[in-house]
Amino acid sequence: MSGLLPGGVTPHHRLNDDKKDHYSQLLLKRCLHDRNPLLIKMEDKYRAREIVEEKKSGNLPKLYHWSDKTHKIPWDKLPSRCVIKTNHWSGDALFIMDNEEESIAGIERKFNPFNRSINRYRVIRNGRDQNGGFWPRWRIERKLKTCLKENFPVPLEWGASNISPRGVMVEELLLDDGKIPPDWKVHVFHGKAGFIQSDIGRMKSHSQAIYDLSGNKIHQTNSPWSQDNTPDEIISILGQNKLDELIEISQKLAEDIDYCRVDFFLTGDKWVFGEFTNYHNSCQPQSDEWEVLAGDLWLKRPLEVK
Repeated sequence: MSGLLPGGVTPHHRLNDDKKDHYSQLLLKRCLHDRNPLLIKMEDKYRAREIVEEKKSGNLPKLYHWSDKTHKIPWDKLPSRCVIKTNHWSGDALFIMDNEEESIAGIERKFNPFNRSINRYRVIRNGRDQNGGFWPRWRIERKLKTCLKENFPVPLEWGASNISPRGVMVEELLLDDGKIPPDWKVHVFHGKAGFIQSDIGRMKSHSQAIYDLSGNKIHQTNSPWSQDNTPDEIISILGQNKLDELIEISQKLAEDIDYCRVDFFLTGDKWVFGEFTNYHNSCQPQSDEWEVLAGDLWLKRPLEVK
């Protein structure tokens, strides 16, 4: 593909001087030029936990297992519900184990083993995923072994593609009211929260919206993602105290870098850390409103959001 940046894999991995101050273009320039070793640590799903512990900000899911020596899983030592993944790239090797007597609520199960849905999460119950695909323990381990041998699929994303060592980790499965909780993601610029991203329906029909720091939806005219069923405001969902807490925690965790997306889950009354993301959606262009707002925040020219 003509004009593709070194290590790029999709058509949008190109520089466009006409939009040089836009968010996705700034992400691409980060890919090309930013060699801050903190990017690698933040992208590493295992070592990122160290940052949360050091900052004493937010909560971590329990870590049941970690190994950079073997892909084998200590099944007999794990709870019936947990999340299995690799630290460098989950790819399609992320497994949600669901073997309690009562299954996780909100998971649609059907027999369609050849389903090629974009949903990468496999929810394993009694050896089968939500589409009926057969996943015995040996096959899960084989998939993990393959994933560990594979390089990160987008070499352009320097921080993510240079994680070492690679390993397998098993963490606590976070639930809220028996369901997998929605994602809350805070985009932080120069240590200050800029806006909040909310994703709902991960296991069914994914929708996404962004909100200002007062909790009001930011209008997007051409978002690449559906905004169906996303609320107009989030104060009534979170409450002012929880919103303030989310902002405070995310700012503390990302205070040492110019930009980062910090992901959380709200379980009960606790904000639990998910991951850091430094190359949001692999630098794919977002809505016009997002591109300008985030670009200006990154370049320290904050705009008034209307």
